[in-house]
Amino acid sequence: MRISNRIPARSTCVLVITNVVIVFGTIIGAGIVTAQSVPSQSDGQYAVVQGDECVTIDPLGNGSQSVEAFYDYRTPNTAPRSYNYSSYGTTHLQEDDTSSLFLYEGRDGISLVLLHDQHAGDTAGGAVTMEFTGLPDAGEWVIEDDGYEGRDDEFMHDRTSSRITWVYTDGRNDGAVFRGGLDDDVELTIDPAFNDAADFRLYEGTITDWQVLSATENGYERTSLDMTEPIEIRSDGCPSVSVTELEIDDRVTTGESVAITATVENAGQRTATTAVPITVDGEIVDERDVTLEPGETTTLSTTTTFDDTGTYTVAAGDRTMTMSVTGSGDEMVGFGVVAVSLAALAGVLLIRYRQ
Repeated sequence: MRISNRIPARSTCVLVITNVVIVFGTIIGAGIVTAQSVPSQSDGQYAVVQGDECVTIDPLGNGSQSVEAFYDYRTPNTAPRSYNYSSYGTTHLQEDDTSSLFLYEGRDGISLVLLHDQHAGDTAGGAVTMEFTGLPDAGEWVIEDDGYEGRDDEFMHDRTSSRITWVYTDGRNDGAVFRGGLDDDVELTIDPAFNDAADFRLYEGTITDWQVLSATENGYERTSLDMTEPIEIRSDGCPSVSVTELEIDDRVTTGESVAITATVENAGQRTATTAVPITVDGEIVDERDVTLEPGETTTLSTTTTFDDTGTYTVAAGDRTMTMSVTGSGDEMVGFGVVAVSLAALAGVLLIRYRQ
């Protein structure tokens, strides 16, 4: 536990944090904020993780054709043939000076597809090196673009790892397809090197963007990646840890102990660790690292006292509540007014009784 020294001047906080793992439960109190909905991952949803960022992706394709037919790699020895040594089936996904990757659901299962640059586009060529680790044993590179004898590209494979360097001239594109084992549990790492950082280069073209594509209801969407950092493709989705409930007493008096209780849930499919800050008026008064298994829930409880009257905003994660702090004598003042009124009424009744 890390206690911040930055505590709001109007409050004095004594923090006692306890973790209680629960499966089902309802917190009942004077004030509760409950999440309207909790993000969750559907079974088999894939994710691309890069550093602290995670984006879920869905495969393109509907399983109706093979990935080879979809990619449509053409050489002088294919039918139809071409001397451009490029992918003709993915031209609608290709972009100039852009390296992209995505999963494709073909007739024979899920494949990883990589595309560099655009065939017949406005490009001066390029150079890309990628190192792959964690490739499934059951899979193989079913397309090596380029795959002809005497090619400039370099494909080196060693069971579950590969190192590939693509170099291509203007007006062409390069790429590859890996198929097999991606329908099961996957933890695949891709470490990229573009342009001058590639193992070697022959042409002056420059890759300026690295993207991952994901299927949507109306087509697909693109997400740009950091070109200098590796990514991990996982089959267990992104972490989905959030504060689902926040409970506090909405009215307290100065010097009175008030409990703040937050319920934290991991609605994702993978174990996740996240920091849950507890703040008063935007100032962090406590922050706890919480590690939760998929579907696990925990509660964090904090005891706080306030020295000054006023309205405070208390937050845990992205849940917030407002509470009012009154002076310890405020309620007695109200009680005194009522007491005086009752005494006066009793006096009137007594006078009438004697009369």
